[in-house]
Amino acid sequence: MPVDYQQIQTQIRELGAKLPDRLRERSEKLSQAENLLAKYAASPDALNRRVDEALAVTRNLRCARPLGGALNASFPLPANAADAVLLAADGSQINPSRHDAVEFGVINLGAVRFASGETPRTFVRSLLLYGDDLYVNNRRIPEEILALRRDLRERSLLMELATAETGRCITLTDGPLELFREPKENDEFSSALQEYLQVLKALADMAVLTAGYVDKPRADLVVRLLELMAINPAELAGKEPPRPLLGLSDLDLYSRLLAPGERSAVFRIESSSREIFTGALGLTFFYLNVGREKNPQIARVELPLWAAESSDRLDSLHAQLVRQCRLTGAHPYPYILHRAHEVAVVRLEERQKLESMLSMEIGRHQHDLPQKSPKQAKKDLPGRTRYGK
Repeated sequence: MPVDYQQIQTQIRELGAKLPDRLRERSEKLSQAENLLAKYAASPDALNRRVDEALAVTRNLRCARPLGGALNASFPLPANAADAVLLAADGSQINPSRHDAVEFGVINLGAVRFASGETPRTFVRSLLLYGDDLYVNNRRIPEEILALRRDLRERSLLMELATAETGRCITLTDGPLELFREPKENDEFSSALQEYLQVLKALADMAVLTAGYVDKPRADLVVRLLELMAINPAELAGKEPPRPLLGLSDLDLYSRLLAPGERSAVFRIESSSREIFTGALGLTFFYLNVGREKNPQIARVELPLWAAESSDRLDSLHAQLVRQCRLTGAHPYPYILHRAHEVAVVRLEERQKLESMLSMEIGRHQHDLPQKSPKQAKKDLPGRTRYGK
C-alpha cells in the first residue's frame, strides 16, 4: 500500500505545533553550552580532571579530551602549507541474497590518486564471494561482517598505493577512523581490528598521514565534555552522568565559531576505543569549516595522534582538505573522496550483469540455469526502479 499521507499530515501538524517550544529549549541549551565553552576554554587541566572523574564511574563515556590550547580557538587556512599527494579510497558491496538466481557477494573498491599539476589516476579492486566464501564461523556471512571486510580492504589498498609514493602523502577515507561494525565480540571483528591497527602502524612508519573525513557530523564530543562541567561532581558518583545539553551537537557550536576555511583546536577522542588505539595511534580530531560566508559547512576530521602533534602535517592536511572542498562548488566535499565513491559504487545494471554471468557459467556445468525465487521474480517485473529485498 502507498503511504497514508493524511495520517502523516496529521502528525506533521502536531510536530509543527510543538516546534516553537522545542526551538526555544534548543536555543537555551545552545546559550548554556556557549557560556560553558567561554568559561572553561582556557582550563584544559580542569576539564581533563573531570573526564577522569567521569571515567571512574562509567566505561561508556564518549567525549572530547583537550590536548592543550583553548577550546574555542580557531586557526585560519595556512598560507604556506606543504603540498602532498592525496590518496583516497571508498568501497561498495553486494550483499548475498537467497532470493537471487545465484547467491553471491562482491566487495568493490575504488581509489584515486590526486597530485597538483597531474591528471587524477583511478584504481579498482573487485572481489567476488561465492560458495564457501559466503560463510564465516560455519554461518552465513552477515552484512556487517562483509562491511567490515570492505572497510579493512579500503585501508589496505591505501597502504599498497602509499608504498609507491616518495614524497609527502595523505590518505583519506570517508567516515571515522574508528571501526564501529557490529558485533564487536566475535573472532572476525577481533582479527580485522588487529589487521587494521597493523595498517595504521605501517602508514605511520612510512610517515603517511591517514585521516577520516566525517561530513555533517552528528557527534557531541565537545558538548559532552562541557556537560561534565555543568553538573555537580556528586552527580558522577556511581551512575551515568546526566545529559543537560542532550540534543545539541558540536556542529551547533562550531558553525558559529569557525569562519570559512578555519579549523578548531585538536582534541583526543575519549571512548571505549582508547584501550585499542594507543600511543602514537591514539585517535584525535578537529572541526573544519569548508563552507562559505553565511553558509557554514562543518566537517570533523579524524587523524592519529602522531600526525596531530606535527603542526606542519596538520597545516598540510587542513589546507589540502579546504582546496579539495572548493573544487566541488556549492556542496563542499573533498573532490577526491567524491571521485573514489564514483569509482567504487556498483550500480544495479552491473549487479544484474554479474548475476547473469554467474548463472551462465553455472548453467554450462550443471545444464540447468539457476532460478530466482518467485518473490524476487515478482519484484523484477518491468517498472522496477530500485534494488531492494
